[in-house]
Amino acid sequence: MPQQNPKRSNPGPNPGLNQGLNQGLNRGSPRDTSRRDFLKRTAAAGALTPLASLALGACATGMRYTTTPTLRHACVGVGGMGDADMTRIGSHPDVIISALCDVDRAILAKAAAKFPDARLYTDWRDMLETEAGRIDSVNVTTPDHMHAPVAMTALQRDLHVYCQKPLSHTVVEARRLAEAAAAAGVVTQMGIQNHSNLPFRKAHEIFQTGVTGPITEVHVWTDRPAGWWAQGVGRPEGVDPIPESLDWNGWLGVAPTRPYKLGAYHTFAWRGRIDFGTGAQGDMGCHLMDPVPWFLEVDAPTSVRSMGPPPTTDSFPEWSEVHYTFPAGNDSCDPDGVHVVWHDGARKPDELFAAWGIGDDVYANAALFVGPDAALLASPYEDCRVFGKDGEHDLILPELPEINHWHQYVEACFGREAARTPFRYAGPLTETALLGNIALAHPEVELPWDSRALRFPGHASADALLHKPYRRGWEVQGLDQA
Repeated sequence: MPQQNPKRSNPGPNPGLNQGLNQGLNRGSPRDTSRRDFLKRTAAAGALTPLASLALGACATGMRYTTTPTLRHACVGVGGMGDADMTRIGSHPDVIISALCDVDRAILAKAAAKFPDARLYTDWRDMLETEAGRIDSVNVTTPDHMHAPVAMTALQRDLHVYCQKPLSHTVVEARRLAEAAAAAGVVTQMGIQNHSNLPFRKAHEIFQTGVTGPITEVHVWTDRPAGWWAQGVGRPEGVDPIPESLDWNGWLGVAPTRPYKLGAYHTFAWRGRIDFGTGAQGDMGCHLMDPVPWFLEVDAPTSVRSMGPPPTTDSFPEWSEVHYTFPAGNDSCDPDGVHVVWHDGARKPDELFAAWGIGDDVYANAALFVGPDAALLASPYEDCRVFGKDGEHDLILPELPEINHWHQYVEACFGREAARTPFRYAGPLTETALLGNIALAHPEVELPWDSRALRFPGHASADALLHKPYRRGWEVQGLDQA
């Protein structure tokens, strides 16, 4: 198969969809704030540590809230979770879905049927350029490797951004996005809706009672990728015809060119592929590890170590076990720090369960906070449970109001309330998950992590995995260096 042209492809006329597919080829005027000025503001924010980013972003001074009665919103990626984000943001009474973008015209057509007045595009770069001045907000719900390029470009146009988890494909991208969001002063939110849902919030209320005592370790596990997508496999062989509806070059985006293979990438299977996804830890870590910084208020880890198999040349391993060392955060932590262990591939800390009398009915996706007095089991999908040395405790769970994570983002765009998972929080959380993926490539090696300097001292091979080159023609200012 010949190499695709990395330049933007003309989607051509398609009267069956919407004239917006062709309007996307017309160049619009950029916003008053130039990209150069934006980069100067970003540089002024500095190479922030996670806690410094949190402090800077917490100040509402200079925030660019939407002052018009409606939020004009655009969607990048409208299939799968993109359909959910589009539908739920669009269900807010103060939102107008103004533009839709997807590299697959078949998926785009289905979205257009829901929002027939929206202008349509197959290239997000064309959309952001043409829609300048006509949209206020964008959600980014693409494969992981395109999160940061789209989100950064939107931030450079002073747009509010809702980005799916993980925030980025690389650690450096996560740091740059957090800095850029602080510099832009716009509202941001990562799509970890479990942070707003009741199970984790109720678990947090129970945790704050101090029932466990100071936390010494946290174990986090998921049933992914087993039965969800392929990992521990090589690169697919052969070439299949590209579907007529799919812009494969646009789907690849910043990633290296490779042939299309049916069922191997688009639309779901990309998650285990190193060039496109972030594996089980990237996919679920931002959900399941979320309570670690939330409940314990810990900063960045000081070291990370993988005890599982290495990735293949093309995909993450079938399972992994990653150990983190965190300095103590709030008073809920043991003063000597907290040991956090990530387990995936349906593996769980069975010996720990046995020690606390936790039976076989333990949840498939959860985190266990272990203290000297008790262990608290928190799941994003089920009620929390507490296990003491004398057995499981009877809990009366608190009554809390429902929070719609998507609507809460919209309310934040108007300045009516604060975003629950802004990039100043989502960036460090994503960094932590992606550090685990770097450790996978260095099995049984203790990697010291200097968060402020963004490096693994003495481990150049690990440093090399903190960022990646973008394919020629797809470079994005602000993400072009480590």
